[in-house]
Amino acid sequence: MAPAAAATKQDGELRILCIDGGGIRGLIPAKILEYLEAELQRIEGSSTARLADYFDYIVGTSTGALVTTMLAGPDKDNRPLCTAKEIIDLYLEEGARIFRNEHNATWAQVVLEAVLLYIKYYDGDNETLRSLHDMLALGLAIEPLLRPILDALIHANGGGMQQLAAAPHDPDDAGSNSNEAPPANMEDYIQEHAGAILQAMCRAQGLVLDSTPFQEGIKEFAEGLRRTLLNPDFVRYALLRPKYDGEGLRKVVRGKLGDRELKETVTNVVVPTFDIKRNQPVVFSTSKARQDRVMNPYLSDICIAATAAPTFFPAHKFNIINFCPLNFEFEEFNLIDAGVFANNPTTVAMNEVWRMIDRGEHLPVEGLSAMDCSKLRILSVGTGVVNHSYTADECNWWGVLPWMYNVRNKTQPLVDTLMYATGSLVDYNAALLFKSQGYEDHYLRIQEDHLDPSLGAMDDTSSMEKLIETGENLLDRQVYRTDCETREYRPVKGAGTNKEALTKLAEQLIAERRRREATAPPMLLMSITEITTVVEPRPKRLKPTYAMQ
Repeated sequence: MAPAAAATKQDGELRILCIDGGGIRGLIPAKILEYLEAELQRIEGSSTARLADYFDYIVGTSTGALVTTMLAGPDKDNRPLCTAKEIIDLYLEEGARIFRNEHNATWAQVVLEAVLLYIKYYDGDNETLRSLHDMLALGLAIEPLLRPILDALIHANGGGMQQLAAAPHDPDDAGSNSNEAPPANMEDYIQEHAGAILQAMCRAQGLVLDSTPFQEGIKEFAEGLRRTLLNPDFVRYALLRPKYDGEGLRKVVRGKLGDRELKETVTNVVVPTFDIKRNQPVVFSTSKARQDRVMNPYLSDICIAATAAPTFFPAHKFNIINFCPLNFEFEEFNLIDAGVFANNPTTVAMNEVWRMIDRGEHLPVEGLSAMDCSKLRILSVGTGVVNHSYTADECNWWGVLPWMYNVRNKTQPLVDTLMYATGSLVDYNAALLFKSQGYEDHYLRIQEDHLDPSLGAMDDTSSMEKLIETGENLLDRQVYRTDCETREYRPVKGAGTNKEALTKLAEQLIAERRRREATAPPMLLMSITEITTVVEPRPKRLKPTYAMQ
């Protein structure tokens, strides 16, 4: 018969915290975690209780990786580096510094970078680069034609909108001279017919062109378009570089994490990234770091790489060199944000646990087996989802730039779609797996599935206070779970609010910790007198003698 202590150990649970990616929206999960940590401290009666003391694994993608490394990184006393409240303060104090370029671009820089890009990458036999070259050439060619239209819409003194409004209102006038050859000067041709064409389009939609509101709207739109297209920062971001140079991010992360290594974390962490040179995921974990030196980078390097969201921050490259007596190891990493495949890192965490089981590695709970959810307890916290939807007719005319940035609602459809698709699919698979084994209550997902569109941007630091408020409201909302039949996120009857669910979770986490302490083998304590009677004194070593030649 197995010992009672071993049987009790098998009844335990492996506790996992998962945090989604989402840029500055990381304030939402940070607020949720602040409440959970406060509940742990209240129930324990200790202000020193930390989340890392109760979770066996903390897993994070992108901004979730930032939260993860701050929660599990060690301070000088080998205690967790930050509380959840301090992470909120970090976002508030350093958010504007992270999402900012040290210097604004100038047209000279834009032109120089474009020329350098052309020299470095252009190859007449490369179809992709030829297309890029042709696109830039086309842009340069049509720019003189677009300028008079913008000027005509913007400048209303003695012309402009008045001239357009005074153009014939009869749609037939727009095409009365359609058989005539266009003039040699294309700019004059466009200016001559712009008013009539615009009149016809407006009349077809029932709009009155000469009304004051319509004129003001057109002027506002044209001025905004002009400011955007003639902004060197926008042109640089759209064609040449990421939106941010990443200097602020690197300074903040390295200032907090210093030279701490992955193997030093106070609890196990798992951080997924994507290597764009190998074209495959690279998952960093404390267990790997303690076994393999080349998988033990600085926490700061992991955090910078994990938050290198495409189009926002540059990719992060670093090398690890390991000198062994009889071997030399060198590993190069070229990493970006793992949001492209695992914005919700729940399944990454589960796969890491099952990998350890398969390799026979030590786990805090015995009796675990791969694909078994009975001994897992997971808290997964999201950063909010904005339900932007688009019709096929609308997307049919989108090219590279519209997919990357939607001017109308200031979103990034491609990035948002990737993040939402991977996150919702992971949530569905996790919910289905736990339900199929009868352990639905072992998986708690807290997510704002109808985030205010004005809060959807990942880099809008002006919305930080509202994001914190969103997290507070989410605490009072009823517990939701993905319906495995409809794939919809629905309230769970009888489950109470998220706040109540977190309080219950805090009680379970504390109970599991106390169970482990009770079943841990007792330490051998001996008095000084006992030690002297048991341990024989070390014999004196004789000094060597040397023969003199």
